[in-house]
Amino acid sequence: MVFINILLPIFLIIVLGVVFEKVKGPDFKSVSDLTLFILAPCLIFAGLMKGGDDIVSFLPGAVAFMLSLTLIFWGISVVCGKLLKLDSQRQSAFSLTTIMMNTGNYGLPLVLFAYGPEGLAYAVMVMVLFTFPLGTLAIYIASRGQDSPLKALTEMFKVPLFHAIILAAIWRGFNLPLPEIVFKAIDIVGQAAIPGLLILLGMQLARTKFTGDLPAISLSSFLRLVISPLVAILLCQVLDIQGMPRNVLILQTSTPAAVIPLLYAVNYDTRPDMVAGTIFVSTIASALTLSCLLWFLGV
Repeated sequence: MVFINILLPIFLIIVLGVVFEKVKGPDFKSVSDLTLFILAPCLIFAGLMKGGDDIVSFLPGAVAFMLSLTLIFWGISVVCGKLLKLDSQRQSAFSLTTIMMNTGNYGLPLVLFAYGPEGLAYAVMVMVLFTFPLGTLAIYIASRGQDSPLKALTEMFKVPLFHAIILAAIWRGFNLPLPEIVFKAIDIVGQAAIPGLLILLGMQLARTKFTGDLPAISLSSFLRLVISPLVAILLCQVLDIQGMPRNVLILQTSTPAAVIPLLYAVNYDTRPDMVAGTIFVSTIASALTLSCLLWFLGV
């Protein structure tokens, strides 16, 4: 029942994106720009504006969680890469897919279907936090040190997603008025981001060719889907994160490999075949692992 009620709708929308890509062959960049430059920023702004004081109090623990999880899996990916005797390109691809999870395209709908609007408010914050390593460390790994993290951070702040974060912080910080009709329009547009992100994921999967290093792909998927929730559970216990914030953090960081690192891998020629293969395998396998995790979390 967990799979049918929560995960099946997600996969049905992903399949819709696959069919749309295969049948119509739309301009992928236009669809991506619409989702990432308009729909997602509206979702972020509305979510941060609607969040109460409990969301603000959740921030310190969530930041500590994000930093800890990222560093732990960076270390794990390096150790596993040495055991697999990966060269520098394959090591970078392996690290990208092991460290970076899909908190956006997959994570937001997953939390919404599992915990409703209350959970989504926390999920938006989690996605925002994990966008920092996704926009800095991921580029550094993909470029194999050619681009500095500082340069990556500068480029990241040019993305509209962060403009939405800054605007929401200003509006809340200074308690500025926002006409109800304006907020309603932003909120409605933001709600379209949930199916939009999943359709975009489906379109990307339709373009994915399953090739690459099978042992590395299998291990990375295992680390992402099985080991990550165990580490997340332990971190929440150490950091004393309880209740809904705990469940959202665990669930959202147990999602498949993120899609955005594939763009970096293509740009820097960092074995995009391995990255794409891991995204494909981990996304399919997540139907089983996340069903088990949702049952464990009592959904």
